[in-house]
Amino acid sequence: MLYSLSGVQAEMEQSILDGAMLAVHQINARGGVLGCAIEVAIYDDQSEVSSTARGVDHLCRVENVDAIVGGYTSAARLALIPAIHSNSTLLMYPTYFEGEETDPRIFYCGAAPNQYVADYLAWIADTLGRRVYVVGSDYIYPRVLSEAIRRLAGRLGIEVVGDRYSPIGETRFEAIIDDIAAKQPSVVISNLVSTDSTTAFYTQYHLAGFTAETTPIAATVTTELDLAHMPTEVSDGHYMVATYFSGLSSGVNADYRRQLLEVRGQVWSHAVQVGAFNAVHALALAAETAGSLDHDDLSRALIGIRFDDSPEGAPFFFRANHYSAHPAYIGRAEHGRYSVIREFDARLPDPWWSGSDFPAAVDPASGRLAET
Repeated sequence: MLYSLSGVQAEMEQSILDGAMLAVHQINARGGVLGCAIEVAIYDDQSEVSSTARGVDHLCRVENVDAIVGGYTSAARLALIPAIHSNSTLLMYPTYFEGEETDPRIFYCGAAPNQYVADYLAWIADTLGRRVYVVGSDYIYPRVLSEAIRRLAGRLGIEVVGDRYSPIGETRFEAIIDDIAAKQPSVVISNLVSTDSTTAFYTQYHLAGFTAETTPIAATVTTELDLAHMPTEVSDGHYMVATYFSGLSSGVNADYRRQLLEVRGQVWSHAVQVGAFNAVHALALAAETAGSLDHDDLSRALIGIRFDDSPEGAPFFFRANHYSAHPAYIGRAEHGRYSVIREFDARLPDPWWSGSDFPAAVDPASGRLAET
């Protein structure tokens, strides 16, 4: 496991690690993998992207791991890739992200933009309004996502009236909020990353007189863990899209959240955490299928596995391009939690989605195109 367990990203990435470690606990409780308990080595990159490659080297050369589950931001993932190749290992990346890559040694356990942005943007246009202002952290994920939004906007009759970025961790948003006031959008799409930034932006937005009733925020990154840092009068009524919310009504999710608390002491659950949980279960299934921990054997077997107990509410499996299947949901913030108000069918992952069209739906049972 490779996560930031100290520094500015620690709270979020500890919660992701907890999802992965719950899966380890479950697998070991039923006998482990190939007759042996899973042993876990953990490396803390201290919220420093420059440390991630050293983490891969340590895990592979000192700890002799068979695969790595880790990385949160796209900046971290990109920094990991050369070390993953030089050590001939596999990376299970848990985060929904911007796509725009395929790599034979990476399995993408979170959604690509075409699996959640297209339906979300159409819903925004129909429900919240067609004058959109985009704000994001200044790195690859928010910028690529903004470009996809711009490309699809014309087809949906959306006008992007503003597009501004701030460094990760930024807490001063007066200039951006002044610009929002001047541009008068119907809705603000937030691709801000980090609890510090989201808390500061939502709070300053509220203090400037904006409300969810007049100009709602439609986020792609603001989790319930982020909401916990805000007064409810600041966050209530705003929206978020994700492949998972803690409020999903299912026995599988109820069991997941109960065990997460009992085994790991973790109150908060979110999509990236579930991505890490699914990643570990997928690795275990692949090892059992292959009868081997060889990297090439694992890679081939991962394409054929299916994990039916994903808390997302749909089976988890990979396609040949190493991307995975996911449904999508829209949540509305209420008293520090998200209530699910809309559900979308799973869509085929498209690494190179241009944002100019709507992707095809996928049948979760078969992994093929749906009939609709």
